[in-house]
Amino acid sequence: MKNIKLWFTDFYEGFEPTDNYFFSLLSRNYSIDLNQQDPDYIIYSCHGNEFLNYNCIRIYYTGENLVPDFNLCDYAIGFHFIELDGRYLRYPNFALLEDQIKQLESVESPRKGIFSTKKHFCNFIYANSKADPKRDQFFNLLNDYKKVAAPGSHLNNMKIDVGERNSSDWMFSKIDFQSSCKFTIAFENSSSSGYTTEKIMHAFIANTIPIYWGNPEIHKDFNAKAFINCHDYKNFDEVVQRVKEIDQNEELYSSILAEPAFQKNKIPEQFSEEILLRFITSILEKDPEKARKRPEYGTTLKYENNLKSLISLQRKLKPILNFLK
Repeated sequence: MKNIKLWFTDFYEGFEPTDNYFFSLLSRNYSIDLNQQDPDYIIYSCHGNEFLNYNCIRIYYTGENLVPDFNLCDYAIGFHFIELDGRYLRYPNFALLEDQIKQLESVESPRKGIFSTKKHFCNFIYANSKADPKRDQFFNLLNDYKKVAAPGSHLNNMKIDVGERNSSDWMFSKIDFQSSCKFTIAFENSSSSGYTTEKIMHAFIANTIPIYWGNPEIHKDFNAKAFINCHDYKNFDEVVQRVKEIDQNEELYSSILAEPAFQKNKIPEQFSEEILLRFITSILEKDPEKARKRPEYGTTLKYENNLKSLISLQRKLKPILNFLK
């Protein structure tokens, strides 16, 4: 197998270079030399600025609602709908959760009488209190109709423990609770075209009807008949009225719940692992000089150097600012 010198940087706290999705994926076809000092390629994310210390091929990946800066990276993988001469791949973070996304093809049709077995009306499970205020606004509005169960740390209104946000079993305890609800408030932390995370996927896996807000083009990712899309309504009052209508009609509720998450009950090709592997492989198989895409001179170089200077200044001032707090 071809040997590649690769490093990962600026990922979330606790990220392991030898134990992550990208390392596992690329290890199928390459012998990977994890070289922190002199890599030929880096895959970096949005949780730091160490990538600026590497003058090799930079591949940016984000699981957040951030548009890649192609002045600083050669290639990028993210949420937004962008076309840039083969330098970008839209690959939402839920597509990385291969075992989960495959469950959406195997979710059983709702059994007869499931409407009456749901213990809770709707759930709201969040830890982040700094999201777009629309998320809390909708929670309060829907809660005026019927109690929305909120066992998470944000806007908590019940004693049921669904686990800590970053614990290893959090997703499973969360989905287990969601399965006891008719509806799930599946709101992203912000809205942007293309920005779809795992929230709606988890609602589908739990066999609830997602009430979704975030990506105005969510219908490109999932079957529009299977959920309530807030972007289809003039305001949240209209959304609540639609929820009421479904909540008070068992036949209507069951018909929506029976809809597959994906059109034709098939995972779209753009979310297949082969698409991602093909994109990264196309980079690694190029001659390094031809693989480099970001401009290196002129105003672009000045832009990067100015950014480095600002980061350096921030680091120098940080002890002083912390002292003054």
